[in-house]
Amino acid sequence: MPEPSVEPDSRPVVAPGRWYLLVALTSVLFVVLSLHAASLETPTVDEFAHVTAGCAYLKHGTLELFAKNPPLVKMHMAAAVLLSRDVSVPDPERISGGQAWGPWIYGFHFMEANRDQFLALFFPARLMVILYGLGTGLLLFCWAQQVFDVRSAAISTALFLLTPLVLAHSHLGTTDVACMFSIFLTAFLLRLAMRKVSYLWVAAVGLAWGAALLVKFTAVLLLPVILLSVIYARWNSKSRGLLEIGMIVVLATLTINLGMGFQGSFQPLGDFDLKSSFAHGLQQRLPEWFPVPVPRAYVIGFDAVKLDTEEGEFGSYLFGTWSRSGRWYYDLVAFVVKSPLPLVVLLACVPWYLYRFRLQRDELLQVLLPLSVLVILMMGFNRVQIGVRYQLPILPFLYLLATHVWHQLPDRASRWMSRLVLAWYVVSIVLTHPSYLSHFSCAVGGEAQGHRILADSNLDWGQDLYRLKPALEELNYEGKIGLLYYGHVDPQLYGIDYQLVPAEPVEGLMAVSVNYLMGAIYLATSADGHPVQIHRGHLRWLRRYRPVRRLGSIWIFDTRHKQRTPR
Repeated sequence: MPEPSVEPDSRPVVAPGRWYLLVALTSVLFVVLSLHAASLETPTVDEFAHVTAGCAYLKHGTLELFAKNPPLVKMHMAAAVLLSRDVSVPDPERISGGQAWGPWIYGFHFMEANRDQFLALFFPARLMVILYGLGTGLLLFCWAQQVFDVRSAAISTALFLLTPLVLAHSHLGTTDVACMFSIFLTAFLLRLAMRKVSYLWVAAVGLAWGAALLVKFTAVLLLPVILLSVIYARWNSKSRGLLEIGMIVVLATLTINLGMGFQGSFQPLGDFDLKSSFAHGLQQRLPEWFPVPVPRAYVIGFDAVKLDTEEGEFGSYLFGTWSRSGRWYYDLVAFVVKSPLPLVVLLACVPWYLYRFRLQRDELLQVLLPLSVLVILMMGFNRVQIGVRYQLPILPFLYLLATHVWHQLPDRASRWMSRLVLAWYVVSIVLTHPSYLSHFSCAVGGEAQGHRILADSNLDWGQDLYRLKPALEELNYEGKIGLLYYGHVDPQLYGIDYQLVPAEPVEGLMAVSVNYLMGAIYLATSADGHPVQIHRGHLRWLRRYRPVRRLGSIWIFDTRHKQRTPR
């Protein structure tokens, strides 16, 4: 039976220069927007721990601090910090705290040791992440151009780089965008390796996958993708099967060990106190003397992350209610409401276009296989429902599928639709900049209604604290305010004189993070540096007031007036 393929393109050939120019212009715009946002926003909850832990790795060589995320990107960001500034890096061995709050406790000590320059330290770290975001877009262009054509590849790349979700995390010093890039790069190299069946390309897959595993544990999900791809190639007599799999696994393991200096590698499995059901189950089935072929910190971190995926973390907020166990549809809802409306429409059209204009089977497999595995395993077996950022690795694959729609549209329809959609994206980012984290689709009411649907890093990650001091000056307010801010940066670094908002009604000016207003459970830091546990109903009394100013994720209330109005 003949292999179905993409129908020949009968449209006139257009000089590719204009499409390369589109990619170049949107790349420059992406960098400029990211740089500006990176220079403004307050270090977010995870940045506070990621960047400081990376500095500890490079300065003291201790890798067990914040082991829940592998060290590669943290060290990459920290290298930019340490090369650009004279930084005081406390010894993490002298600061206890464990895996749960230890990284943030260390971050507090790091902040105190560098108060005069603490806020400025995060900009060079964020520069490194901008490179990962840009690299993903350019890699998407290369892949799409090879499968389709330069025009449709350029359109998809431009839309990807102007996606608010991508812009939101490409200027923050965290691991999410680097995870997206490393997984997409591994899949791209795997595609080339299975097409050319070259040991050089197979080795490249092993090294890339190893680097991805050093970025974030999410890359473990590529294992079934690699296995199934090699089996498919073997079935088509293009591969030797076990030899390629062995090469990839060995090189990936070697890369992990080299990246972490073989610290604690090959320790007996019985030496670990593993907590997650998955890791503990393996420990029960394998002999105690079995040498674990990766560093000790890697095992500890993987076990901690797996425990979170099994039991959840901090609860899941959706449509105004909290759940400990989460909802099976959370990720789908989060993606739809946080994505531009044209992207949702495009993806809804993809199945029909795939049915009507079939892709060559090998190409379709190399897109659908990693996409399907990531979607099923990330959304179906993960109870950590605190942010759409965890779905970033699937985004480039979705844009690859959307490229198929642009490729098959008639020339005139494609020209006008691409202009319309690009204009939509541009208007969206103009209205959103620089608050990309709190962007929501206009179909659900935009940012103003986002708190009714999602919380946590989907909306409020402590990024808007920098906006509070100018707002207080505009309100002509002097003196101490009530503050409950969802983050760890000391507000006094911005010149804010504050005390924590109490759980009982008081009169005054109150500035609170939306997460706390919606009932998030977390730790807040008092003005004297002591952590305070905030419970679910802490701000129930404040919800009866209407905010006098909304600063993105921070709302200001004036409770000095007796009249209360519903929000």
